Amino acid sequence: MGKVKSKRKLKLVPAYVLLAVLFLLGAMGIADFERGYIEKRQMQIAGKYTDRVETFNDYKVWDEDGNVYVISQPDSRKIKKLDFYAYIFPHMAYICSTFLAGLVYYSRKLKHPLGILKNGAERIANNDLNFKINYEVEDEFGRVCQAFEKMRSTLEESSKETWRQMEERKRLNASFSHDLRTPLTVLEGHLDILQKYSENGSLSEEDISEIYSVMNIQLKRLSRYVASMSKLQSLEDIPISPRPTNSNELIGTLKNTAEIICVEKKLFFENEIKCSELNVDVEIILQVFENLMSNAARYANSEINVRCRTSGKHLYIIVSDDGQGFDSKDIKIATDPFYTTEKKSEGEHFGLGLNICKILCQRHGGDIILKNNKLGGASITAHFSL
Repeated sequence: MGKVKSKRKLKLVPAYVLLAVLFLLGAMGIADFERGYIEKRQMQIAGKYTDRVETFNDYKVWDEDGNVYVISQPDSRKIKKLDFYAYIFPHMAYICSTFLAGLVYYSRKLKHPLGILKNGAERIANNDLNFKINYEVEDEFGRVCQAFEKMRSTLEESSKETWRQMEERKRLNASFSHDLRTPLTVLEGHLDILQKYSENGSLSEEDISEIYSVMNIQLKRLSRYVASMSKLQSLEDIPISPRPTNSNELIGTLKNTAEIICVEKKLFFENEIKCSELNVDVEIILQVFENLMSNAARYANSEINVRCRTSGKHLYIIVSDDGQGFDSKDIKIATDPFYTTEKKSEGEHFGLGLNICKILCQRHGGDIILKNNKLGGASITAHFSL
């Protein structure tokens, strides 16, 4: 960070007063010298008429005996000119001393801090806040520079906060877009089933009613999700509302969702949950699970395994696939925002799925664990506090 430093001790007003007094004393000394010189020259002119000059003016000379001598016109003009010099020179000396005092004062006390402030203002105008004004003087300009530095620091913090909010909003919007895809995929899958089987009458009214029920649940989820995301400022602000939930209904919803997402893969779903009730936020569980399943469906070769279990006061959902798994370097950063192993031109993958899962799991009192299976493929464990 660039710094502009200055070290001076005298305050502005005392410094100017001292400088002005010094220059004024110098001007008075010069004026006295000039006055003595002029009087000497005038005495020399008057001495041409008598060597016993008592007094004189522009026209006459008086000697010590009272005799009067008329001064010639040329000599009278010389005396008048010297009188003019004697009048004007001190005034000029005082004016020049004041000007020189101001010039020296500006160059020694004002020019440098004004240059610092000018340079700082130009850098701020060019959107450069990466500098610091360090004017180490407790004078009036020191206080101005301190106020300027405080303003610069405030602008810098405000700029950083604005940038952070923009990045957070970008991440939030990307998350919003990312998480809308899976519920829409579920709805699209059920619509395909209705369209495919309702035409030949292979679906019973009970099946149709069940599909409509699932679709209605997904639509309500979408509505609640849109309403909640519109009020958020960051993903970390997502509210968590655990409530007693029937474990069989939750597992049924998870399995149904997995079947819709993994329609082109072979799915193995294992439920080891023994308790009848779980104290969880169903919306958060589903959002994490949908992200994990979408991720597995994207990278699996042919098989996806889901395992649900509880241990103590934690719910564990393990999703494994038979894909390539995580690279040794990528596994450490796979939960970072916008991480992806795919090229940007290959699709709409924002690299937010695992980051969203991590945040939501942590908000629910748990975390997410990434590893590779011994026989190949990735395994992701999401656990939630009950």
